[in-house]
Amino acid sequence: MQKILLLIFNSFILFSIHAQQNNAAVYKDSTTIKFFQRTHGWIASDGGYTIPLSDGSSLWLFGDSHIDDYDSASGTIPCLFQVRNAAILQLQNDWNWHHTKTFIGNGPGIKSFLKNNSDDKYFSWPGTGIQLKDTIYVYCNSLRNTTGGAWGFASAGNDFWGKIKFPEMKVVGYSVLQNFNGINFGSGFVQDEQKEFVYAFGQKLETGNSFFSTSLYVARFPSANPNAAWEFWNGKEWVKDINEITAAAKESLVSFHITKVKDEYLLTSTAFSVGCDQGREVFTSVSNSATGPFSKPKSIYTIDDTLHGHYPFFYLAAAHPEFINEKDEILITYSINGYGTCAEGCINGRMNPDEYRIKAIRVPVDLILE
Repeated sequence: MQKILLLIFNSFILFSIHAQQNNAAVYKDSTTIKFFQRTHGWIASDGGYTIPLSDGSSLWLFGDSHIDDYDSASGTIPCLFQVRNAAILQLQNDWNWHHTKTFIGNGPGIKSFLKNNSDDKYFSWPGTGIQLKDTIYVYCNSLRNTTGGAWGFASAGNDFWGKIKFPEMKVVGYSVLQNFNGINFGSGFVQDEQKEFVYAFGQKLETGNSFFSTSLYVARFPSANPNAAWEFWNGKEWVKDINEITAAAKESLVSFHITKVKDEYLLTSTAFSVGCDQGREVFTSVSNSATGPFSKPKSIYTIDDTLHGHYPFFYLAAAHPEFINEKDEILITYSINGYGTCAEGCINGRMNPDEYRIKAIRVPVDLILE
């Protein structure tokens, strides 16, 4: 027993040293963090996926968002957001937020950017997306408000594409996707080298597993027709039947995001966190194939955001290879969503917007691909 305990202790020490070394090479990106510290237009939210566009610009996608509600005298915003999703357009390598444009909808009702139902009981949080020729396709989670449960929302049926005309940046329509059996395929889209297919990456909390175990799934659709029937990876081959799909990875992690960095598929994820003072680590895994296998998740950063000594509810780590800098460091963002019951954030109906803004780190590409 003592030998086993010693081995466990030594393994923990080695893991801690390795994690500390990784954190030493990774740092907060103040340029990007300041880019999100705005006083008009988009003010604060979670999300932060990007879609690289053909002219070098990037479309940032956000979930529940505060729009034009910053009070300069107090430096605060109301505790409640106004729209269920929004976007901003960033010019190529331009980190002056005054040069960006915020996108929301015109209503009626809640003025969300991507909204396919006038009934505000129904809404969407955007996943990732991809530009194909003159159209930007955004994966939209189809959701509805509920009166019960801890989270207050549930699926409203099949997810759908939100279609944006480029370069006009005008929403031109929506198309409902097929039934994916509860898999959310908004975790990443990568076009293959021949540009024949787009790989779609999805995640699902599995029945029978612990709450924080998530499975990664892979599908594909023709680049020429994203509305065509998708194919699904069953561990050996591509099949038409969603019921035959098998997981490409299963880990006790959440908030998967997948993109391609150089010749590797990069999976970015976070430790389990559904409240304050819970998981704090950002992990990466890699594969040389869209269908895996992926390497064991490696801790590359431990968040240091605090309020009165407490850590926030954090999630949605996403890598942005279009922003690899001259030092060969990739940009990774993550969301924080207040400090819950650990530290009071909403006071007299107002809050500090930095407690609900995207955070950013820089990570050496060699560190995640080694």
